[in-house]
Amino acid sequence: MALPLIDIQQIIASSDNPLLSPQPGLMIWTLVMFLITLFILKRYVFGPVAEFLEARRAKIAEDLNQAESSRAESERLVGEYNSRLEEARRESDELRERGRKDGERQGSEIVSAAQEQRERVLADADERIAAQTREASSQIRDDVVDLTMMAAEKVTRRTLSDDEHRRLIEEALAEADLSKLK
Repeated sequence: MALPLIDIQQIIASSDNPLLSPQPGLMIWTLVMFLITLFILKRYVFGPVAEFLEARRAKIAEDLNQAESSRAESERLVGEYNSRLEEARRESDELRERGRKDGERQGSEIVSAAQEQRERVLADADERIAAQTREASSQIRDDVVDLTMMAAEKVTRRTLSDDEHRRLIEEALAEADLSKLK
């Protein structure tokens, strides 16, 4: 089904609608009102709207600049923070290393002090042993002298004088091998 073509000119000419027929007076008044409205809009609406838009554009540009400077500042602060963090890590590593070295040094000092103490104790013990050995040798010598005097008295059945005792003791000691006692 094909629609018939309708000629707009025929519709305009055949219609009794006054808006569809050209009227020069109405066209002039419409043009004048349009120009007045355009003037009013330009003077009272477009100017403030343009100023508002310009202010808004300037505010956005300022905010962008501020955001850029804030970003740059934050990057600088992050860099500074990272450098301080690295410095703190180095310092903590140095402190840890220094503490380890101090611990090793103190440990070696303690070991050397203990060795010195042990050497002193051993030297003191050696001196006490030597003194006790000398004392024991002297005691044994005195005991040998007493035994020798008793034996000499029994053999001779008489008491000897001090000089004779001394001579007999010295002879007995010279003959006795006391080096085995040490």
